[in-house]
Amino acid sequence: MSEAFDASSLERSYAFLDDCPENLFDDIVTLPIGTLEERVRGARCWQDALLAGGLPPEDAWPPAEIAAPVRSALAELKLVRFCKDEPELVDRLMKEILGAFTRQMDVLRSAVASRLRELEALERARLKEKSDQSRGKKSLSSPMALDQETLRRLHEQAMQESIQLLSSEDADLLATWGDRARAWAEIADVFGDLGEMLGRGWDFSCGVLRHTGWLDLLRLHKLIEQLPQLREIIRALGRLHATQGGESVAEKILVPVRRIEEERREIRTPLIPAEMRGLERSGEITRMLPVEALTLGHPRMRMLWHARRAERALLTYRVEGIEIDRVQVACDGHQEIEGKRPRTERGPILAVIDTSGSMHGLPEQVAKAIVLEALRTAHEEKRRCFLYAYSGPGQVLEHELDLSPDGMGRLLEFLGFSFVGGNDEVGMMMKVVARLKDKNWQKADVVFVSDGEWPVPATLVAAVKCACKEGVRFHGVQIGNSGRSGLHAVCDPVHIFQDWATAGGWAC
Repeated sequence: MSEAFDASSLERSYAFLDDCPENLFDDIVTLPIGTLEERVRGARCWQDALLAGGLPPEDAWPPAEIAAPVRSALAELKLVRFCKDEPELVDRLMKEILGAFTRQMDVLRSAVASRLRELEALERARLKEKSDQSRGKKSLSSPMALDQETLRRLHEQAMQESIQLLSSEDADLLATWGDRARAWAEIADVFGDLGEMLGRGWDFSCGVLRHTGWLDLLRLHKLIEQLPQLREIIRALGRLHATQGGESVAEKILVPVRRIEEERREIRTPLIPAEMRGLERSGEITRMLPVEALTLGHPRMRMLWHARRAERALLTYRVEGIEIDRVQVACDGHQEIEGKRPRTERGPILAVIDTSGSMHGLPEQVAKAIVLEALRTAHEEKRRCFLYAYSGPGQVLEHELDLSPDGMGRLLEFLGFSFVGGNDEVGMMMKVVARLKDKNWQKADVVFVSDGEWPVPATLVAAVKCACKEGVRFHGVQIGNSGRSGLHAVCDPVHIFQDWATAGGWAC
C-alpha cells in the first residue's frame, strides 16, 4: 500500500524561496549558475553584505571564477561604500550584478566549449597517429572515439585554460556605473557624508557636476585641505547652550523603562477531557452515553445509530479542561537613575562673507571656503546654517542650508556669485540682528569674513553690542591684514591669518 500524499511537503521543500528578494525573483530563477536554493541563498548574502557596506565572503556563491570579475569591477568603482543603508541603490546594483554573473557564465561556457573542441581534435589526431604507427600504415577509418576518462580530463583542462582567459573586470558593469560612481565620489569628497544631499540619483549627480559652480566648489575644497585653520574656526562656533560652570552636575533622571514579563493564562477548551460539564449531542464515539452503545448493539437499531452519528446527534458527555497558555507581556514604567542630563551645546550658524571689490580674488575664495566648511559642520552636527553674501547698499544674497536637489543648486549659485561692489556693513549687520531676534536663531553664532577695509559707524557698533547682550557671539575672520580694522570693532574674537596668502600666491 502506497503512503498517503503529504500536501505540506511541497511547501517545505520550497520554503527557502521566502528569503528570495521579491524584486530579484525573476533574475534569480533564470540564472544558469548553481541550484535554485544556492542562487537564493547567495543572492541574499550579496544583498545583505552590500546593505552593510561590504562584500560577501570570497567562498560565497557564485564560484570564484564567475564572481572575481564582478568583485574587481566593484573594487575599482569604489561603489560599495555608497551602498550602506541604501536599499534602493542596492536593488538596482543587484540586478546589474546578477546580469554580470550571467554574462560571465555565458563567456566561460562558450570559451570552454570552443577550447574543448580544439583539445578533443588534438587528442583524436594524436591517438590516430599513434594507431597508424603501431599498424605501420595510414588508417582511413573514422575519427578515433574518446573514452569518458579522457573527455573528463580534457574538460577540466579546457575549464582551467578558459578561466585564465577571462577578463579581470566586468566591462559592462564598469561602463554602466563608472560615471555615476565617479560623480558620487567627487561630491562625497567635497561635502563629506551627505547621504541626503547626494540622493544617490543619476540625474541629480550629473546635474551637480554640470553646474557652472562645481569647479569653484572643487577649488574651495582643495583650499580647505591646505588651510586646516578653517576647521578650527568653525568648530569654535555655537556653544551658547553650555551652562555656567563647565561640566553638568549629577542629577536624578526619570527614564522610560519597558520590562517583558511572562503571564500565565487559563483557557478552557474541550480538547482536554479533564472534567464532565453535562450532556451534549455530537458524533464523538468515545464520549457517547451507555444507552447509545446499547442502540449500536441492537440488530435492528444499529442503522439508526449510524444515522444519528452521521448527523452528530448522539447523546454524549460534554467535557472540558484548562489549558495553561504563557504569553510575553510588555510593562511600561519609569525608573529613576543618577547621571548627567544630556544637553545641546551648539546652536545655529550665521555666516557673512564680504564680496566687495577689495575682497576680489583669493580673499573671497578663502571666505567662501569658510562657508563651505560651515555647511559641512552644520550638516554633520544637525545644525541650521544661514549664509549672507554682501557688498554695497541693497546688494545682499541670502541662502539657508537645504539638503534638497533644489537647495544644492542654489548653494552652487551662491558660492559662484560675487558682487565686486562697495561696502554696506551697516545694512548687512541690521539684517543679521533682525534674524537673531527670531526664536529659531536666538542661539546662533555669527562668523563675519572680511578684509576689514571699511569704516565703522557708531550705529553698527551699537547694533552689535545690543545683540551681544542677548548672548550672541560675533567671530571675525580677517584676511590678509595684520593691523586693527573695522572687523575688530564689531567682532570678538577676530582670527587673523596672513599665511593664507601662500595658498594661492596672493600678496598682502
